[in-house]
Amino acid sequence: MKSKSSFWTYQNGIIVMMFFAFGLVFMDRQSITFLEPFIIPALHLNNAQIGMFASALSVCWGVSAWFFSSYSDLIGHRKPILVIFMVIFALTSVLSGVVGSFLAMFFVRALMGLSEGPVFPIGATAVKSVSTPSRQGFNIGFVQSASGLLGSAIAPLVVVGLANAFNWRVAFYLLAIPALILTLIVAKYMREPQIRYEDTQAEVHRLRWSDYKVIFRNRNTWLCLICSIGFITWLITFATFAPVLMTEVDHISTTQMSWAMSAFGFGSWIWGFVVPFISDRIGRKPALIASGLLATLAPLVLAEVHTGIGVLIVLLFVLAIGQGFSPVVMSIIPSESVPAVFAASTIGLMMMIGEIFGGTVVPTLAGVAADHFGLTMPMFIAAAGSFLVFLIGFGVRETAPRKVGQTRRGENQANVSTPSI
Repeated sequence: MKSKSSFWTYQNGIIVMMFFAFGLVFMDRQSITFLEPFIIPALHLNNAQIGMFASALSVCWGVSAWFFSSYSDLIGHRKPILVIFMVIFALTSVLSGVVGSFLAMFFVRALMGLSEGPVFPIGATAVKSVSTPSRQGFNIGFVQSASGLLGSAIAPLVVVGLANAFNWRVAFYLLAIPALILTLIVAKYMREPQIRYEDTQAEVHRLRWSDYKVIFRNRNTWLCLICSIGFITWLITFATFAPVLMTEVDHISTTQMSWAMSAFGFGSWIWGFVVPFISDRIGRKPALIASGLLATLAPLVLAEVHTGIGVLIVLLFVLAIGQGFSPVVMSIIPSESVPAVFAASTIGLMMMIGEIFGGTVVPTLAGVAADHFGLTMPMFIAAAGSFLVFLIGFGVRETAPRKVGQTRRGENQANVSTPSI
């Protein structure tokens, strides 16, 4: 009974709810990439237009993530905003199955981006508000790893299976059902997040837009913004063009493609909480640097290693480590570098800049490059994004509570042992 009561805590409940919330967001977002072999002939699309779908969703996702997460910080009410946008993104999944032209799909994907953007920043703030310091990195990483399990591992198996059994439109319709069910659960059981204030000044006045500048006084904010661009470049470019490359260049069937992308998704899920867990112990900086370098290999392998599906599945599973540095550089380090009241704003800012540049400009350019130079070019662009994270990681200041606490204790001991002059 004791072990049962220790597990069924509100902290764990919030983690599970936010895990599925962000996972379903990414399932809706990524589903179009796995359905490309069905949608391209149906809507008469080219590679540049496929890239534009990703770009439309990304820019709207980024702006919405920053604006509404910042708004939720300023008004101090996060739950109502989260619930409203969860309903909207479920409805946009249905609309994705209704459209019959490139332009209609373009606008629907943009609307989906607007609705999905605030979900993770607000969800991560809710998780951070209930997390013990020793579990903070793991908890946020576990929630963000849902994008790998649901969005990259389970999604290709489910949506491709539905498209083969019925058609691609039915796949979009059915994705809305679990999102609506989860919305009802969150509305009923989630409490308004209670933020722990580090200083009394934040408590004595209502937050104003002028207070927002505190976010930019920290070096980590600027470096993590650059890393966010690198990560989103790696993720969106790879996820958008890998399915097409496998089916058109390597002539892999859509079913085998779904297996390979699912393996990448399962790897993303595991690395998504393993790397933050490791960073809780060895530090955020070394975990970021190592995973950034290894993730560079994933798109390079797909571009250069044309082998059997079995080998490809193993390689993509192992090299999905980029999803491990994602929560570290886009959520954990930024939120640990600013006052807690600005956690959602800072995470939203990371998502906005990363999505606008790495998820909007780059996929469109990658699509043009694919049309002119071949489908391997987007893979080299994706690799460059992860390598940028590796390089910038050397300049990041450590924020892990265990490491920062050790440093402070060492400084305090040195001050005590050093005689005053």
